[in-house]
Amino acid sequence: MISLAHIWNINEQNLSYPERLGLGLLKRLVITWECMNKNHIMSYASALTYSSMLAAVPVLAIIFAIARGFGFDTIIESKLRSSLDRNPDIADTILYFVESYLHHTKGGVFIGIGLIFLLYTLISLTSNIEEAFNTIWYVKRSRTLSRKITDYVSIFLLMPFVIVITSGLSIFLATFRTFLPETQLLTGTMSFFLHVSPFIFAILVFMLLFKLMPNTRVKLRHTLLPAVLTGTVFMAVEWVYVHYQFKLSAYNAIYGSFAAIPLFMLWLQISWCICLLGAQLSYANQSLHTYTFERVSDELSRRYRDTLILLLMSRICKHFASGLKPFTAHRLAVNTHLPDSLVGILLGELADMQLLVEVPLEQGGERHYLPAIDIHRITVGMVIRRIDSHGMENPSLVWQTGTPEWNFLRNLRNEGQDALLIDLEVPHQG
Repeated sequence: MISLAHIWNINEQNLSYPERLGLGLLKRLVITWECMNKNHIMSYASALTYSSMLAAVPVLAIIFAIARGFGFDTIIESKLRSSLDRNPDIADTILYFVESYLHHTKGGVFIGIGLIFLLYTLISLTSNIEEAFNTIWYVKRSRTLSRKITDYVSIFLLMPFVIVITSGLSIFLATFRTFLPETQLLTGTMSFFLHVSPFIFAILVFMLLFKLMPNTRVKLRHTLLPAVLTGTVFMAVEWVYVHYQFKLSAYNAIYGSFAAIPLFMLWLQISWCICLLGAQLSYANQSLHTYTFERVSDELSRRYRDTLILLLMSRICKHFASGLKPFTAHRLAVNTHLPDSLVGILLGELADMQLLVEVPLEQGGERHYLPAIDIHRITVGMVIRRIDSHGMENPSLVWQTGTPEWNFLRNLRNEGQDALLIDLEVPHQG
């Protein structure tokens, strides 16, 4: 029986094709399980549930306002009611809140505070989603505020049109099927497409979410299978939620008219867990061959990390001196055969040390890294000194820098490493 800790040392070339498939599946499951526990995915799901509840009405208000402006708000309303046909009271309550929100905003009663709250809820929800995905992908830097506003608002502005297009396509196919009832082949094909179109739409949404939401480079092929699994499980959970609420009579007897709220929150919690699990599977797909190093990257010694920092700085400086296109984090990871996540973390530290600058060369593109100092002045000693001094060096709760004791110990650290500690005569602070 092989321990799970040793599966990364197995030589796959000695295995048959089915054994390699099984080993790859086992590795993906281990990566997903270890990273979910390490990244506290369930806590992020709870936070996203709260943010979703807070942003539900403002987001729907935006969708209905845009739809009303183009004259297809009735399509959005019918889509919402059809999704909640087993719970018409919930649909009526949501529509009431949305109408009330739009009425007060249109009347100018809460125009200032309402717009601020609207912007805050949108940015808060999308920022929390991005933070969860960045944690899964070990990305330390989020998008800038300007990119968050432009990217996320654009998504919410396009959402009504996507809903209308998908709804219009379903209506067109259903109408086409009624006009040609005799054509069994066409009607059967239309019926099949009408049944699977929600699954296809859910899969496409999850694929785009897994690829675009993390602030790093995610390959589309690594999101396909996780999106299929996530979309299928999500639609199954949604079907159970919609079709079996009326059977929970005991739950309704306890909470009364408020029973829909905890059930809705439970559905949101499960849905976010499914979504984040799919994102974790995408990470497992893309990091399958580098996870051997990544799983121990947090335990690397300081000397080893410092050596890797010198390696990255050397490659960037040589690349810059040759006049070549600046490195991105991914290209540098490929060049050095290191995991993307570790390279991204170290490059972020070098940028904080003001040894590198991050330059987005194209709108919305990956960041490129350039030396922040004249490359003819950057020495190994300079990099090591920046590493040593990175962070706060004036902890008022302990010592103040510049005292005789501080200066003595600092000089001793640099020059007197062979001195015995029991022989030191450290000058005390007065």
